[in-house]
Amino acid sequence: MRRSALARREAIAPEVRRRWDDLIWRAVAGLLESLPEEGGWVGGFWAVRTEPDVLASLWGWAEGRGIGVALPVALRKAAPLVFRPWSPGSPMTRDLFGLPVPAGEEHVWPVVLLVPLVAFDAAGYRIGYGGGFYDRTLAAYRAAGRPVTAIGVGYECTRVPDTHPEAHDVPMDWIVTEAGVFQPAARKRE
Repeated sequence: MRRSALARREAIAPEVRRRWDDLIWRAVAGLLESLPEEGGWVGGFWAVRTEPDVLASLWGWAEGRGIGVALPVALRKAAPLVFRPWSPGSPMTRDLFGLPVPAGEEHVWPVVLLVPLVAFDAAGYRIGYGGGFYDRTLAAYRAAGRPVTAIGVGYECTRVPDTHPEAHDVPMDWIVTEAGVFQPAARKRE
């Protein structure tokens, strides 16, 4: 399922991807505007492997509202992510997987996380790259009593009928693609 979804995502022509990324950002921005004002931080992500690229737009949106942007950092395997403050021009380093991340030790707890999707289903469950980092992170938030809204961000062509979630999988609160915003069935029941 992961390989197939990645192949579909990688087949999107660059000009189509840019247009879809713009549609995705507009939908994300509309959703962020509709969420209760909690201030604090929004967790974005550095787009890799043909993920939707909305970070620059997120920064512009957040900066105009006095909200900080943080990026995820994988410090060790089988552990939750930490989020470090980021802005354009921030000193960067590499994390456990060689991905660009903000340098330094400071970490924050965003109240909203934009979560990249490799594949997803109508119930809001996602497939990532297989490390379980976002599931552990969302579970750690809940265990610490920290409110967080998880917004899955991906392309409609990676929607699957069923991701076959396991007990440790955590559904997204919202899913955003170029087709729009939807609240997954798993979250509507809560």
